[in-house]
Amino acid sequence: MQEDFLDDLGDLGFTARFKRISDTLVYSAREHYKQINIGIEPNWHLIFLLLKKEGQLTVTDISQRLRFSHPAVIKITKQMKQGGYLESLVDPKDRRKQFLSLSKKALRELPGFEEEWANILGVIRGFVDDALLQGLYRLEQNLNEKSFTSRYAERYRKQPASPTGKFTIRNAKPSEFGAVGKLMVQVYSRLDGFPHRHEQPEYYEMLANIGSLTKKPQAALLVAVAPRGEILGGVVYFGDMQYYGSGGTATLEKDASGFRLLAVDHKARGLGIGKQLTQECIERTKASGRSQLIIHTTKAMQTAWKMYENMGFKRSGDLDFMQGDLPVFGFRMPL
Repeated sequence: MQEDFLDDLGDLGFTARFKRISDTLVYSAREHYKQINIGIEPNWHLIFLLLKKEGQLTVTDISQRLRFSHPAVIKITKQMKQGGYLESLVDPKDRRKQFLSLSKKALRELPGFEEEWANILGVIRGFVDDALLQGLYRLEQNLNEKSFTSRYAERYRKQPASPTGKFTIRNAKPSEFGAVGKLMVQVYSRLDGFPHRHEQPEYYEMLANIGSLTKKPQAALLVAVAPRGEILGGVVYFGDMQYYGSGGTATLEKDASGFRLLAVDHKARGLGIGKQLTQECIERTKASGRSQLIIHTTKAMQTAWKMYENMGFKRSGDLDFMQGDLPVFGFRMPL
């Protein structure tokens, strides 16, 4: 038998092994379906079972629930529609939104499919053990906590010399919420031209209790942390724009993520912390399969404004709104 080159590569063949295993299983499942005359494709079972549970969902909802890219979900659901297994319904409140649900044909054939999937699971359990499944779960959790890009930057890219040393970008721990809130209040209250606490007390109350925003679905409080645990900066990432919480029309945006409330400790300026926090939000949006990232800033935040434009964000006047007497300006980054 010819030698397996991936064995020679060792760890460098890690991702190729995943691809090869996936391709083998998909091909085997497809051939099996043909042999027993089932006219569906591998991975369709995910959509069948999700819609059986939820009733109806948009493509974006499905993408977010499965953590598949938006184009991948569009491809699968289009094929399922062509096979007569899905129906679409336009939302009467928003004509741009379409809900997908299982068709009568799908509901009629689903019990037989589920019986076959149970048989397939029995075969898979013969060569996949709990340790492997737990390992895959931990791998996904680790990647969700910190992207490959952030890990690479942390390991190899040199940061400017500073008493704080290198920093790590990760999700904030609940025990750190108070410190992040305090940092947010300090940073925003020092901005020239930004409303003071007595002018917008509710806004500053939100900053002080920023950790509460993580209770919203698909929201995360990201922080830059020094080696000794000091919080150097933070931002709130929103995977679902309906929970974004700004004024204007941003919360109506579809197929988009956003981030708000970026702040960097004045003692840590010049380390690239704001850029790295922004880059982490970009990577999370790409990983989710959404097509754009939305943000807002003000004239008081000129350093951030310039950074956003240099990173590829474009002004979008349709997202502008007034926060009291303060003009707030919207930006988009197509992905």
